[in-house]
Amino acid sequence: AFTTRGQGQLVKPSGATLHKQLEHLSPLTSQAAKALCVETDADCQTRLQGLSDASNFDMSWDPEAHVVRIGALFPLGRRDMHVSSAAQRRTEVGILSKDTPPSQQPHELGVSGLLTVLGDNKEPSGTIFAFPSRHRSSEASFTSRFVEPTGLHPVLRLDLSSNQAPTADEHCAPYVYLTLPKTIFADSYQLADKLFLASNNLTALRYTSLPVDLEAPAYTTKIWGSHVLLKLAPPPSLDGPSAWTAQVPLHLRYLEPSTSGTAEIEVPYPVVFWACDSSTGADFANNPFDRIHVGYDGLFNTSTVFWHAKPEPASGDRLMSPLSVPVLKEQAAAWVSVGTAAAVVAGFIWVVWTLAAGLQRFGYARRASENASVAQESKKNN
Repeated sequence: AFTTRGQGQLVKPSGATLHKQLEHLSPLTSQAAKALCVETDADCQTRLQGLSDASNFDMSWDPEAHVVRIGALFPLGRRDMHVSSAAQRRTEVGILSKDTPPSQQPHELGVSGLLTVLGDNKEPSGTIFAFPSRHRSSEASFTSRFVEPTGLHPVLRLDLSSNQAPTADEHCAPYVYLTLPKTIFADSYQLADKLFLASNNLTALRYTSLPVDLEAPAYTTKIWGSHVLLKLAPPPSLDGPSAWTAQVPLHLRYLEPSTSGTAEIEVPYPVVFWACDSSTGADFANNPFDRIHVGYDGLFNTSTVFWHAKPEPASGDRLMSPLSVPVLKEQAAAWVSVGTAAAVVAGFIWVVWTLAAGLQRFGYARRASENASVAQESKKNN
């Protein structure tokens, strides 16, 4: 079910990837607690299961250091924290708040507070520092929806509030990164047509994960889906920022029959951002909140800064684009099998009949002509 390679401008190749939609983190954190914590370490299990309420949850594995890194961010609120030390791990606790160090640069985050290592320090020590942010919020926003009517070749429309780059000091370009389940895919051959791309406010297909079978139905496709990175082409900004749209052509796979004749699927909201070359040479590794290996960051160099457009639901409060897919009705499935078999048999009979008729019509005539020619030759010889 994993995708293991891709095609396009890949700076840092990623390993195997898998996408699965989760409405809540509880199944993931419960499984992580069972897999990563020993049965006697109740504190580890409690802390991991408590991450189910996090707004951001990241887990990564460092194969060189043999270390699992888990990070979580929670909404602002009063929380009871209980942290205990253990001999087999280093536990550092910090209580930090937002601050502005004297040396803080633009687009840096400054914090100050207290830090201590349980078991090593008797008293916490004060600290203040600033660090640059790789991911930043722009003033732009966007919505995502499918153009009606959809059919078997739906078009995903992106409505963006601004066509202006977030900063004029750096070279920036807008991109959209799509996560497509196996029920829907993008055709890389279609997205290679520059005139077609320009008509949809697109510049180029920069990356697509592989393999992508263009003909296989969804119920025979083993991989989870695909990732696609497209460079956008915003209209020129003449009189300040203005709203604009971009359209991404997609294609549906054949789905299994249903009683209603339709199947409902959902496509996650894409990530829309401006990728800017950092001219300051900032070291993002010093940021304790830095997020890496999120999919698209590996397609750019390590100094790239991402200015994200804020996603806004087109309807409701979920960042998902629903789509109704026409499928075969279950009642008609049996008739289709019978009709297909009948068509094959009828075609075979027609071919045999045509060959027999041709042989009967032309085969004997040619034989008679040959016999007549032989008879004439015999008369001449006599």
